[in-house]
Amino acid sequence: MRRSGLILLIIAALWIVGCQDKLPVELTPEQSATALQVSVVPAIDSTLIVDASVDTSGVLQTEEQQYPATFLVNGVKTDFGSYRTTFSYSRILLNDKKKPITDMSMSKVIGYNGIDVGNAKVNSVDLPKTSRSVRTWTSFLPGLNAGKSYMLVDQDNVPIPNFSYTAGQNYRFVADGKNAVSSFSKEITSPDEITVVEPKAGSIAFRSEDLHMRWDGKPGGNLRLLISSFDAKSNVPVKPLLQFDIDTKEITNTLVLPAKVLQSIRANSDGQYLISFISSNRVTTTIPGYEGNVLVQAASIHNVLLWLK
Repeated sequence: MRRSGLILLIIAALWIVGCQDKLPVELTPEQSATALQVSVVPAIDSTLIVDASVDTSGVLQTEEQQYPATFLVNGVKTDFGSYRTTFSYSRILLNDKKKPITDMSMSKVIGYNGIDVGNAKVNSVDLPKTSRSVRTWTSFLPGLNAGKSYMLVDQDNVPIPNFSYTAGQNYRFVADGKNAVSSFSKEITSPDEITVVEPKAGSIAFRSEDLHMRWDGKPGGNLRLLISSFDAKSNVPVKPLLQFDIDTKEITNTLVLPAKVLQSIRANSDGQYLISFISSNRVTTTIPGYEGNVLVQAASIHNVLLWLK
């Protein structure tokens, strides 16, 4: 934008719970005519299998359903105020829509079996093949098998040789293929690392005041801001509430959320919220022998814990 910030004027319909349509956000006359998009994130279906929450994967639950296969490589940092966690995360997951997993108590399909595609790598690094446990937003059932997935995590300064998220890196996902699924090779280039400068992690924001936001790093092809409720005691602590999709061609790394937005956010028991900046490059593709679209993503994610009063 030509000015230092974007002022968002949110229409009253923003607070319609479960609204899946994106709503136009009007800008003040002296700013660019380009409209940002804001939407209320549909309520989490707590009965569905989850492999990683959005603050790690950068993928919403609705997108997990839209793309039955996901190839991800992310650099993630989360600031809690008193400490920071950092890690690199990579995943290959192909769900078999022909093999649903049913919760018999509800007579409901809660997920699908992951497909074994033989040996898999991200660049030259092996992605370990594991048996997925059944984990939902409210329960963890390690005795049940949800098929295969491939995942690698470099957690908090415990390095894995040759594996870490690096800005501007070309990442290639490859697998031998197995049974009906042919061998494949898919590439994506990672965007710059994004770092939130304002607000400070652990700080208090007041619903009666505008929230000024600023970050460093050139955004990738997609830039998304999520505001989520946070409960450290939950099985999956992050539940997205509001989603902002930002036009990266117009952005200048600053944003102002007006008090009207903060007042529209549902209150939780302790006032803790997670602000997630997700800068990503994405492509949608297909694999011979696999039915369904494949989302290939490289993302830099910075999560900041905030108290909202």
